[in-house]
Amino acid sequence: MNYCVLIKVSKRVVSFWYQSEKGPYAPLIIKDTNESPLYFYVNHNDFIFGNAARDRFYSNDPNAFGDYFEIVKDPGKLFSIYGNKKPVKQLLYYGIEQYLSHFINAVLYKSDSIESYRPHFPLRFLFAPDIEDKEKALVESLFKETGYDNVGRVDYNASLFTVLCTKGLMNARNPVLLLTGVDNVLYFELYASVSEPPVASSKLGGQGADPRVRILAEMIVEYISAQNSYLLLDKEIEIATLLPYCTGLLESITPIITGEATLTDGKAYYFRVTERKLNERLLYLSNDSEIYSVIDDLIKTHDLDVQTTTILLGSEAIHTIYFSNKLLKKYPNVKGVNTSDDLDAMKLIFSGIADAGYLVRPAAPAAPPVLPGKKGLPDPVEFQKPVLPTIEAKPVIKPAVKLPPALPPKRNTELVNSPPLPTSTNLNTFIGKVGTVTSTLSPIGKVEIGNSSYEAISEKYEIATGTKVKVVAISGKKYLQVEKASLPPLPPKK
Repeated sequence: MNYCVLIKVSKRVVSFWYQSEKGPYAPLIIKDTNESPLYFYVNHNDFIFGNAARDRFYSNDPNAFGDYFEIVKDPGKLFSIYGNKKPVKQLLYYGIEQYLSHFINAVLYKSDSIESYRPHFPLRFLFAPDIEDKEKALVESLFKETGYDNVGRVDYNASLFTVLCTKGLMNARNPVLLLTGVDNVLYFELYASVSEPPVASSKLGGQGADPRVRILAEMIVEYISAQNSYLLLDKEIEIATLLPYCTGLLESITPIITGEATLTDGKAYYFRVTERKLNERLLYLSNDSEIYSVIDDLIKTHDLDVQTTTILLGSEAIHTIYFSNKLLKKYPNVKGVNTSDDLDAMKLIFSGIADAGYLVRPAAPAAPPVLPGKKGLPDPVEFQKPVLPTIEAKPVIKPAVKLPPALPPKRNTELVNSPPLPTSTNLNTFIGKVGTVTSTLSPIGKVEIGNSSYEAISEKYEIATGTKVKVVAISGKKYLQVEKASLPPLPPKK
């Protein structure tokens, strides 16, 4: 168990990284990317997660789902898989397990089912600022309730602060106001001390990027909409999607800006805008004062000194020269997080996970508060925890957890070689043989025939452990295809 998968969750996308044997961390890639937008498609036993599901969603397919963190608010909204109705909150669980199964097959080079890994699988979550506390608890509970016992949460900001202080880019004794732009919303997190949790937070819609980035995204969406009048676009959603792309365009701006922008429907559309029009709109922008007001209110409310407070620009969309200079006109300490800082923070996170043996560390109990001394009374003595007698530990027996079935293997996906099947020379001897299921077929599991164990598949229905089955065919040259063995007829009554 010298490995870990880390999942970053935001309201629009999830991304995956892993580490194995304390080596360098790396993105967990499926089909050239380690990111998956939060779209799902379920039809009978077919389950699709990510870009392909997004295409179906924007084609108004009734079996496609989007807006995950909105639809989970309706407990009556369900989807059907394997003939069973499930609450839509489990869509994310099934989607993430696809990546975990891929990790087992492609990184660990194991052909085992995900079921046997669940209890000890080291799984860590990193949540973006747009995920609320109740949503964080929901995501974690999806896995803890289905048999994952090694699930934890990592603090990216704490690692980032450690890196910046070590590099001398930030004073550990000074307060920090971290600004992060996510989908055109600007999030504020105020830390009175970098070694403590934030003392306050706030957010400001429509301000999650350098003003020029948002204006450029807005102009591109307007151009595409005018040239393709048949499109029914949600302007705010499309603008938020284009912010990272527009940030890159502004790094090497030209008088005429052209290209192909990919919208939420997954299709690329040509656009053409001019730098002159961009600057004209920028002149009429008058909402910068909103950001100043939020910053001033947070610092003043918590009696902090603006002269010593570091304003940290924590995301690419706001870490620009233009945005930094506007803040520097009013605040003396404005810093930006560079790509190297982000990489070092992630290295520190994985280093901490590895140093803990890839196990979740139990939270330390909080010490009771020490009350200040009153006039005429001595100061209270330091609290000391009494020494408890040693009690012999008794094993804790956990109640059985009903686990959801594992997903069937995706079509056109490379699979790791399974244990060897009977060869063509003795293939006929296996057809018709009866064995016992030793690992639930849902649809893939294991069957014991004689004293040997084989990978098997049931294409019609799930078959529980202990059930007698009969081999009816060989599936894909990898699995014994089986069905429930029929019972012999009862003897005639006398």
